[in-house]
Amino acid sequence: MIQIAMLLLGTKYIKKNARYLSVAGGLWVIAGILIFIDGLDKQLYFPLKTFGLILMLESVITLSVASNGVGTKKGILFFKGGIFLFVALIILVNQKYSNVLLAVIFGFTFFIIGFFTSFSSFIVRFPHWKLTLLYGLVLIAFSFFLLLHHAATVSFFIGFQMISSGLSCVGIARKALRMKNGTSIFQLIQPGDVLLSSVPLKHDTRPAVPLVNTAPAAPLVVHVWTPEESAEARPISRPVINRYIAAVDENGVISTGHASLEVPGHLYISLYPAEDIDRSPSEFLRTLKATHDNDVAGRFLPDYATESSEWCHSVRQIVFEHFSMQKLNSFWESYRHNETYNLTYRNCSSSVAYALEAALDGVLEQYNQPGQLLKTLLVPELWIAAQVRKRAQMMAWTPGLVMDYSRALYALVHPAPRPWYRRLPWSSVSEK
Repeated sequence: MIQIAMLLLGTKYIKKNARYLSVAGGLWVIAGILIFIDGLDKQLYFPLKTFGLILMLESVITLSVASNGVGTKKGILFFKGGIFLFVALIILVNQKYSNVLLAVIFGFTFFIIGFFTSFSSFIVRFPHWKLTLLYGLVLIAFSFFLLLHHAATVSFFIGFQMISSGLSCVGIARKALRMKNGTSIFQLIQPGDVLLSSVPLKHDTRPAVPLVNTAPAAPLVVHVWTPEESAEARPISRPVINRYIAAVDENGVISTGHASLEVPGHLYISLYPAEDIDRSPSEFLRTLKATHDNDVAGRFLPDYATESSEWCHSVRQIVFEHFSMQKLNSFWESYRHNETYNLTYRNCSSSVAYALEAALDGVLEQYNQPGQLLKTLLVPELWIAAQVRKRAQMMAWTPGLVMDYSRALYALVHPAPRPWYRRLPWSSVSEK
C-alpha cells in the first residue's frame, strides 16, 4: 500500500517526508517486535478486546462502503469486511476455543498465500524469484508456528504484520532519501529491468509542470480484452481462472486476453509477439517461465484503430483525465526501444500496468497537504490496488488484473464527489 501511495503523491512530497516515514516505520517495527514478544509470555498485556472492537468497527465500515461498490470491487470489499467481522466476533466472544479457531483461520490463510507465492515463483522464475520463494516459505513456516502456539494467536499475527510492513516502509524511505535529482517514484518501485535505460528520467532537470498542463486534451484510456470475452469459440466455464489467468474454449485453444494503453492522437502502447506463441495445453506450462529462453521478438501496434479492425473492439475501457503526459512520454521513449516479448514477465498487460504507473507518478502532488499520506492510506481502493499489484508481481500481469488495478487507481485519482466516509448509510440519513 505504501508504495502506491508514494507513487501517487510524487517525489517532492516523499523526499520532504522521507525521514519522518523512516522513523515511523522504525517505531512500527519496534512495536511489532514488542507485541510478538508479549505473545511468547503466558501473561498477555495486549488489549485484545479493544482490538476486537476496532476490528469490528473496521468491518462495519468496509461492509457499508462495499454496498456502494460495483463489480469485483464490491465482492472484494464484502469478502474483506465479512472476514474481519467474523474474526472480531471470535475475539470478543473470548471462549476457550477462540484462540484455536483463530490459529486455524490465520494459519490456513498464511499457508495458502505462502504456498501460492512459493509455487508461482518456482513455476514462473521471474528475476529475483528466489527471494519471493523464500518469502513464501517464511509464510508457510509462520502458519505452522501459529498452529503450534495458539495461546496468543492475535499477538503473533499483529506483531508479524507490523514487523513486515514496518521493514517495507523503512526500506522504501531509505531508497527515497538516496534518490538522485530528477529520479521519479516510479523508478524507485519498478522492477529493475522494466526500462531499457533510466537515464532520460534521472537527468530530466526541467522544472515540474503543473498537473493541469501535463495532460493533453485527450484522456488516457486503458483498453482491456478479457480472456473469456475475447476467446474465438465458446469458453469452458471457469469463473476465476477465465477472468484472471486464461480461458480455454471448447476446441482446447487457450486465450489469455489482451490490454493496451492509449492517449488518442499522442501514443498507443500495445505489445504483441511478432509471431503467435504456441498456447496449446502441452506447451503452456513451458511458456509460463519468465526466463530469457522464453523471450521472443515482439512488436508494438501503431494505434487502436488498426488493432480493433484486425481483431475486435476492447470490452472494457478505463478512462483517466488526470495524468502526467510528460512522465508517460519519458517512460515510452525508453520502453519502446526494447520489443522483446515474454508471456509472463514482459507482456501486453505488464506494459500497460507500468505505463499507467509512470503516467500517474505524482498525480496527487497538487493536493500536498498535511496528513495527505494518511488520508490516502485510508481510502479502501488503495488496499484493493495493493493486493492486485502484489499478486501480479508474484506471478504475472494479466488483462483481468490490469482491469481491476486500473479501476482501483481510477478511484484514487478521480475520487467520488463525496469521500467514502460520507457515503456510509448513516451519513446519508443524517444529511437528509
